[in-house]
Parts: sequence; C-alpha cells; structure tokens
Amino acid sequence: MKICCIYGYNFDSNIYIIDGEIPTIIDCGTGLYNEDVIKKINKIIDITSIKQIIITHEHYDHCGGVKKLFEIIGGKPKIIAHIKASGKIEKGDSEFAEMLGGKMPKIPVDVKLDREINIKIGDSDFQFLYTPGHSPGSICLYDQKTRSLFSGDTVFSYGSFGRYDFPGGSCSLLKNSIEKLALLDIKNLYPGHDLLIEKNGNTHMKMTLRNIKNLI
Repeated sequence: MKICCIYGYNFDSNIYIIDGEIPTIIDCGTGLYNEDVIKKINKIIDITSIKQIIITHEHYDHCGGVKKLFEIIGGKPKIIAHIKASGKIEKGDSEFAEMLGGKMPKIPVDVKLDREINIKIGDSDFQFLYTPGHSPGSICLYDQKTRSLFSGDTVFSYGSFGRYDFPGGSCSLLKNSIEKLALLDIKNLYPGHDLLIEKNGNTHMKMTLRNIKNLI
C-alpha cells in the first residue's frame, strides 16, 4: 500500500491518495485549487481509478473539492462520511465557504457511517473511529497492520489539535476523542493539516494528549 500526500495550500486540507486494491482519496480541500490538485493526483495515480472518497468531517476545507473530483473520476466513486457530517455535505451548508469567497457544493453521500466498522482502503482494513469534538461528524481511520492513523482535524503533529470553537464543536468531546486515539499504537500520523509524521507518531500523540489535558 502506497500513501501519498498533497499538502494543503492556504486553507485547504491535506489530501491523501492511497493506492492498492481499493484506490482511495481521503479529504479533498476547498476546491479552490482543484486544477492544480488534479494534476498532482494524476502524477501519483490515474485519477479515474479511484474507487472511493472518504471525508473526515463536514468542513468546507476538507470537502469543498469533492464534487469536481467526483465528476472527472470514471465509474463514480463512493462518497463516504459520518452520518452526522452527511447532512451538511448533502445540503452544501457552509458559512466558512462564503467567508473564503467560495461555495460549498451539494454532494451526495453514498455511505453514511453510524458505527465503528472496518473499511478497506488501499490494501488494508482500516478501523473507522468516531471522534467528535472538532465537529459533530469527525472521524479518524486506523490501520493496525501498518500502525497508521488518518486523524482529520482531531489530532495534528507536534502536539496540536483541532479547534473546538466552531459551531458544533466541544472541548470535552475533543478531549475524549484524543484520549481514545492515544490508546492506539501509532507509527504513522496523517493529519488533516500541517506535516505528516512517519515512524514516531506515538510521540506526537502523547504530546497532543498532554496539551489537551493541560487545557482543561
């Protein structure tokens, strides 16, 4: 399984491309830079081979770019998100998009996750984990075999974590979610923004746990 990252520009989230049996994209940025994003994806993988797009939560900077990618990918990939994120995604509801001068497209969600199950991504079975706090529909994805965590905006590198002062955010829920993730054995940390960490993800997770505990 090969994991490649297109780092976010300005407000865009990181975009992850996972090659393998089930080629997958995790998060898609705002869509404001889709032309450049599409070129970069095609350098990594034939974009038309993508089978599914997973959205870690309902904020514009992670899902605004989904519609354009969906339209150009042959075979129409499955769109996957948590059930509590799906409402805003399908309605195209985002004040943040308007603030950035963009528009949140209405995106149909094919798979609305409502329980913690395994999802095939690339060549591995990732565990879907519900991690509210940054937003009501936030999820993370963990592969025990490679000890890899896609953490969305719940946990970032170097001890940072997502904001909880947006509508629907909760500091106490975010703390609970981080405590939950801290129980995992994490080698590779793939956050929604900023630098990804390979080889010593546990160290960064411990820093994040300590920082959120010190805050409350």
